[in-house]
Amino acid sequence: MQINELEAKLQQTQIILDKSPSLVFLMVPETLQFVFVNASLLTCLDYSQDEMLAMSANQLNPAFSDDYCQSILAPLLSGEQESVDFEMAFIRKNHEIVPVAMFLRLVEMGDSKLLLAIAHDITIKQQHEAHISRLTNFYKALSEVNQAIVRMHDEAALFPLVCRVAVELGGVAMAFIAQVDARQGWIKPVVSYGHGKSSVDGLVIAVTEQTGILATAFHERRIVVIDNSAVDKLSYLADEDVRTFGWQSAATFPIMRAGEVFALLTVHHQYSHAFELPLVNLISEMCGDISFALDNFDREHQRKLLEDESKQASLVYQYSSQAMMVTDADNQIISVNHAYTTVTGYAAHEVIGKNPSVLSSGRHDAEFYKTIWNTLKAYQYWQGRIWSKRKNGEIYPEWMAINLVLDEEGEPYRYVATFYDITDKVRAEELIWKQANYDLLTELPNRYMLHQRLVQEVSYAQHSGHGVALLYIDLDQFKEVNDTLGHQMGDLLLVQVAQRIRLAVNSNDIVARLGGDEFVVIVPLSDGKDNLTDIAQNVITQLAASFDISVDKRVIHISASIGIALCPDDANTADDLLREAEQAMYAAKQAGRNRLSFYTVALQQKAQNRLRLLSDLRYALTTQQFELHFQPIVDLNTGRITKAEALIRWQHPEHGWMSPVEFIPLAEETGLIIALGDWVFKEAATWARRWQQNSADGSSIQVSVNMSPVQFKDATVKLADWLAYLQNLGLSGENLVIEITEGLLLDASTLITDKLLTFRDAGIKVSMDDFGTGYSALSYLKKFDIDYLKIDQSFVRDICIDPSDLALSEAIVVMAHKLGLRVIAEGVETAAQRDLLVQCGCDYAQGYYFSPALPPAEFELFIRDNQAAAI
Repeated sequence: MQINELEAKLQQTQIILDKSPSLVFLMVPETLQFVFVNASLLTCLDYSQDEMLAMSANQLNPAFSDDYCQSILAPLLSGEQESVDFEMAFIRKNHEIVPVAMFLRLVEMGDSKLLLAIAHDITIKQQHEAHISRLTNFYKALSEVNQAIVRMHDEAALFPLVCRVAVELGGVAMAFIAQVDARQGWIKPVVSYGHGKSSVDGLVIAVTEQTGILATAFHERRIVVIDNSAVDKLSYLADEDVRTFGWQSAATFPIMRAGEVFALLTVHHQYSHAFELPLVNLISEMCGDISFALDNFDREHQRKLLEDESKQASLVYQYSSQAMMVTDADNQIISVNHAYTTVTGYAAHEVIGKNPSVLSSGRHDAEFYKTIWNTLKAYQYWQGRIWSKRKNGEIYPEWMAINLVLDEEGEPYRYVATFYDITDKVRAEELIWKQANYDLLTELPNRYMLHQRLVQEVSYAQHSGHGVALLYIDLDQFKEVNDTLGHQMGDLLLVQVAQRIRLAVNSNDIVARLGGDEFVVIVPLSDGKDNLTDIAQNVITQLAASFDISVDKRVIHISASIGIALCPDDANTADDLLREAEQAMYAAKQAGRNRLSFYTVALQQKAQNRLRLLSDLRYALTTQQFELHFQPIVDLNTGRITKAEALIRWQHPEHGWMSPVEFIPLAEETGLIIALGDWVFKEAATWARRWQQNSADGSSIQVSVNMSPVQFKDATVKLADWLAYLQNLGLSGENLVIEITEGLLLDASTLITDKLLTFRDAGIKVSMDDFGTGYSALSYLKKFDIDYLKIDQSFVRDICIDPSDLALSEAIVVMAHKLGLRVIAEGVETAAQRDLLVQCGCDYAQGYYFSPALPPAEFELFIRDNQAAAI
């Protein structure tokens, strides 16, 4: 067929096919050159007819010329098939893709064969299929989620599955769930899945943020969809991530929990407008199911908690160590636990249906129970101590708490009582009270309770006008009993003393023990004070009788000194009355013991003077008011002075020079002797070193220092400090003598013997003062390293006129010399006394005949004169 004829036929066909909505064209099989296109194809691809006829099919889609296309055309060209159907895509002039369904067959046009192509635009069909596919996939995802909800128990397992199935089954590119924490103020992803999930790592959005897909969904509690990310930015993601991962659309769905937005599900898709209404509704349905699951998780969790609590409550009820009892609104017992049976002795079947009064002890009156009911009515709670009775009849104390449970109308429903036996606690309280108020040894009221009772009695005396007396009793010789027989015997003696005092006074008098060997009796004077002396004397008489308490039936004798003070005559307060009775007791002791003494104003004055003197004594220690005087000790063989006794003197600012007799006893009693004795030793050592240095011939004066028994018995007195002081002075211990009394060696404790041994090892001599006036046991002289004996001045005073004193003095000298001791006579006041002592062989003497105690400067002059006279 000629070309002109072909063109004519094509023109005729053109007119017909232009009317067809199908995309029709003819191509040369070998080149795929277009030889005919209809109007519908030109409209679809936006080309002109001339442009299309100048093109080949592979310009619309390169696939026409690849192997795939050739494999499709091959059966046509070979005649194996008359036609083929397949789908492919055209590229519009503006480069948009048009999916088409293609029909091809070979047609003869004269002598030529052409490829006839009929195509249909399937864009809508593919979109519909994709839509159906997405819906189908999300139905699968919804089904998977719903199945998971049944077997899961918390969001920690559910949320990752939701994201995974949304991607794997639902066809979205990426999904993440962001959790809301309104208290912390943030929204942040907790799980993500799919392509590009790392893009939300570290994402945190403040709950105060008002813009963006997540913030909007949270605040407005609604679904938010972005159809085209090129138009509406995904503000929570970087633009680069959006481009990289190819996300075209997104949607965020609130997930509710307990009526509040708990989390946000966000899904991304690679296509724009992917989230059409049916899909949005489906995802929304899934989020609703998730919300239901979350609420169900909470309900299940709460149910389990309640179930656990119920089990625990049941366990607590049954196995609690506290007894429990439940009664109904009519106060009939409906339940008791095991501890109830343990405490009361009643089994459950014995009390159920009965009133709790089965436990009534009879110790409480009706008013007590009325108070309980009134308290329960007002506060639905009562607790307190109550006495109950066990099944065996034993009455015991218990601590009970009762709770009233009301019903929905606010009426009593149940009474729940818990209680436990507090017998041990009550006994402990009673013991503690007794220990706090009574002396455990004698079972008499102690100082604390005495004060309370004395305050009461003084107050009553002031209001009634009857008066009250206080007897302050101190045992004489009790220390000697303790020291010789031991504290155990001393305690037994105190018990018997307490019993005798009770028997010696009236039944309504109050006997108490202050402590140690001191007792007090409070005597109400409702019948006057005429028999008060008889009562006190009766106590003295009873205590003077012998006590037979030792293991070997040794008889013990003590006595008592009693001080008496009256209210309101002598004092108006408990403290004053006690203090004044004590002062009267000391007066009785000073008067010879084993007697009574009434308080007087003079005693008060004496006590005040003593207190004032003590204050002055403390002040004197800090202001250097003390001074050492030295009394020469003369060698009776040579007449030379080689020793001196250091004697302390007090230059009182008001009273002038005070003798040690006036303040040393007070210093010993108060413990000030420790500091005072330390000063005396160091001051004496300092002067001894000075005289050694000033001596022309290098001789030294040996200084004697009196040491109180209190210093020996006090563990704080460290002789190492004294020896270090001597070393710093460069003074030998041989330049000092420590004077002790015989009484010290009676209590030869380790503290005392260790100090004596320390003196011996340091070369310090020991002298026994006032020998012959005390115990004078020769065993002490042998046991302890005594270097000197000092004959008391009481023997020396009458040595010239009393032969016995002379004989005793001679005996002391002879005995001492036999034992290797030297003898010093005290109180030598005449030449005759000196001469007799020389005849007795006495080694040294001191006294006013030679010189009184002198201040250091005068003593130095006296030594100088003595040395000059000796030369």
